[in-house]
Amino acid sequence: MMNLLHGSGPSRPAGADATADDIRPVVEAVCNELGIAARERRRRAAVEERVLLAWRRGPRQPLDLVRAGLDG
Repeated sequence: MMNLLHGSGPSRPAGADATADDIRPVVEAVCNELGIAARERRRRAAVEERVLLAWRRGPRQPLDLVRAGLDG
């Protein structure tokens, strides 16, 4: 599985904790895609919080996507 923080290589080991510095490139990419400017600190902090939460939860697939892959 691709490591989204570093672009390639294996996914994170179980129990690995990301820091703000680790996820900064991901937060920047998400904010850029959403059009959130650097001066919008509250919105960027919310994005960072959600990215960290998603990282800690680990990889997940919405059930609809899983089901769609099985219906083929």
